[in-house]
Amino acid sequence: MKFTRTFILLGLLLTGCGSHDAKLSQQILGTWTKGPFSWTEPPLYSKTFLPDGSFTTSIGHSNALVIYQGTWLVKDGELVMTTTNAHGTGRHQAGPVGGVDRVKIVHMDDHQFICEAG
Repeated sequence: MKFTRTFILLGLLLTGCGSHDAKLSQQILGTWTKGPFSWTEPPLYSKTFLPDGSFTTSIGHSNALVIYQGTWLVKDGELVMTTTNAHGTGRHQAGPVGGVDRVKIVHMDDHQFICEAG
């Protein structure tokens, strides 16, 4: 009987994690931007997450712009992104094509997306 309770509790925990990941996956959809802090300049950084599991990241400005593309998923409260393509007029600062980045999602709501790398 002790094992039955353990398996039931483990099943409930795993189901809870899955529903939390599903909620985060819905909340992350759309475009997130960061900087500059002037309304007259375009964002220095934007990341767009699409429902089909793809993402596009733009880093830079009009003189040097790099665009990364790839796939994403949320697993165990982490955002996992695999880069499949990179191009642009600036230096490629992030990992190579095929690289996988994992960040822990610390907080997410309609206006903020806070994550922790490494």
